Amino acid sequence: MRRTFLALLTGVAAACGGGSHQSTTPPPPLPETKAETPAPAPTPDADKPAETAKAPEPPAGPVEVTLKAPQSTVKLVSPGKGKRVALKLTPKPGDKAPVEIAMDFSGKTTAPAELGGTQEQVAPTVVLGGLLETQDVAADGAKFQVTVDNIDARDVTGSKTPAAEFKKNLQSLAGMTIAGSVNGNGSTSDLTLRVAKPDAASAEALGLIHLSLLPMWPVLPTEPVAPGAKWQVTTTQKLADQLDVTQTTDYQLVSHKGGAWTIKGTTKITGTDQDITQTDPKTGKKGPQTTIGKIAGTGTTEATISDGTLTPASTQKLETTFEATVTGPPGQDGKPQTISLKFELKQGNAVTSKTASAQK
Repeated sequence: MRRTFLALLTGVAAACGGGSHQSTTPPPPLPETKAETPAPAPTPDADKPAETAKAPEPPAGPVEVTLKAPQSTVKLVSPGKGKRVALKLTPKPGDKAPVEIAMDFSGKTTAPAELGGTQEQVAPTVVLGGLLETQDVAADGAKFQVTVDNIDARDVTGSKTPAAEFKKNLQSLAGMTIAGSVNGNGSTSDLTLRVAKPDAASAEALGLIHLSLLPMWPVLPTEPVAPGAKWQVTTTQKLADQLDVTQTTDYQLVSHKGGAWTIKGTTKITGTDQDITQTDPKTGKKGPQTTIGKIAGTGTTEATISDGTLTPASTQKLETTFEATVTGPPGQDGKPQTISLKFELKQGNAVTSKTASAQK
């Protein structure tokens, strides 16, 4: 999604006269102009075949990306009715459990016709299978690591990329690890995604996972609670590595049966207007003024946590919309050129526990 976001903004900036800004992400294709361009003069080497582009070289060593921990505050609204007990993660040291993490993501942009009009990208579902290992259990939390040993992709309605083709681009993630620590209330540290033996596709594949991986655990209240308890979690974080947003989630403890706690939540996403105008690092020149506004969104969460293990069962969905306004230098009429775009981003994440036989 970050790639789509930056590509579209780069295209808009170029259209507004911001050609001095350098980006490694190409802009979206622009419609052909009616004016004819003179053919280039022939050169002495024109009859020679074009050189074949070289495939990118794989990184020399391990590739890592960091998923920054969101900052959260928790407010207990109602403790519920009945016997109150502490709701917290209680992992056992050395515990190992096979898990599956399925991720969905799509993006839609509404732009002027000269910038390609409405564009929509829907990716196949990415499925990572692996082993969740609990390490170094402390009084209120533990370190953990997920080692990915199975990578798959599933077809999704609306996706133009076949799952089988998409899966090929993810195979470099075999052996990837997701490592960090989780507190007893479900909040996490920064997470490190690492590929020990990368190939040329690893960095982009890791970036895709980095932007699509949602928290595996809900954030819990520290006070003892009973079924029916309600609490609110306010989280600040970066959307698509670009925008500061606030997520406010209202949770409820739906049931507590045996060692299983079932939790549901609804999320509201908000954000203030933000200036993300970029500066050319070589010249120090600023590109066209770019402002993001009207940030809004919703989401749902359902999770079950079990006593004695870190292994969760959770499903999350988030939908976010916002608008970008790019203002460039004056045109022939002397007025600044302004272009507006609308973005819609969708993310989904499902974590399930799998038996050892299902992983094979």
